[in-house]
Amino acid sequence: MLVVGVDENGLGPRLGPLVATAVTLELRDYDRVRLRRIGMRAGIDDSKQTSGFGKMAFAEGLALAVVEHLTGSVASDADAVLSALSLDGLLALRAPCPSTSVAQCWSAELRLPAFGGDLAHGRTALGRLARAGVRVTRARSAIACAGVLNEQMRRLGSRTSIDLELFERLVLDARASADADVTAILGMVGGIRDYPGHFIRLQGRAHQVLREDRKTAGYAIEGLGSLSFEVDADARHLPVALASMLGKYLRELAMERQNRFYAAQHPELGRASGYHDPVTRRFVEQTQATRVRLGIVSECFER
Repeated sequence: MLVVGVDENGLGPRLGPLVATAVTLELRDYDRVRLRRIGMRAGIDDSKQTSGFGKMAFAEGLALAVVEHLTGSVASDADAVLSALSLDGLLALRAPCPSTSVAQCWSAELRLPAFGGDLAHGRTALGRLARAGVRVTRARSAIACAGVLNEQMRRLGSRTSIDLELFERLVLDARASADADVTAILGMVGGIRDYPGHFIRLQGRAHQVLREDRKTAGYAIEGLGSLSFEVDADARHLPVALASMLGKYLRELAMERQNRFYAAQHPELGRASGYHDPVTRRFVEQTQATRVRLGIVSECFER
């Protein structure tokens, strides 16, 4: 069977992209507790526990191993990882960048590993999964930079709607690549419970409600398979935990490139996480004059 785990990273921060990620696993049957235990032994867990700002080494090794497994080559820089994992590809990611300003997201070269990650450790983790009968067959991320998020807010009205649309795109991609119905497990999006009423890409598809309560909303969707939105899905399900760790790594790569871009102008700047914290607040304040001088579009910098 094919099980797809989907999660997001960076829905609430002040800076940086929103990254939604889907990982498809091929396995004989889905035993949540057993697979969760296997994943934890391999170091695969909720990214909030394993891959926080400043402790990305294992997630980096794991991400590099996934890229190698899926493409057959070792990624040597950030662009290579994005080429392998981005749902839209590099050209589409860069397309919204204003031609009138310096590309703060792309100007700084970022060789890998960037956070001390070891590819060998990632290979070991994937090997543990393989020996347990779990094979990663696909991994893709849908990435919305600050500029795209601001534009999408005008179209959809909320980050929750943006997040859900990214999830829908990823599940449809997983289904199309598999050419078979999938079982998809997704992190709960905002406070939504009646998901079909909020669907964008899946709107109008026939569906059957499997479960709707405070912690889970499950549906059978025509031509797709089953979708289950769950609270704390990244802490309960191996495929969602893996998606969460890959997405966290991609978001941290984006923030590292932005940090390096501004550090070239202000060597004294601290590395900003992009979240609502004092370091990020100072980062925003201290880069303001430079952003004006370089013509950085405000909507491309801050949400």
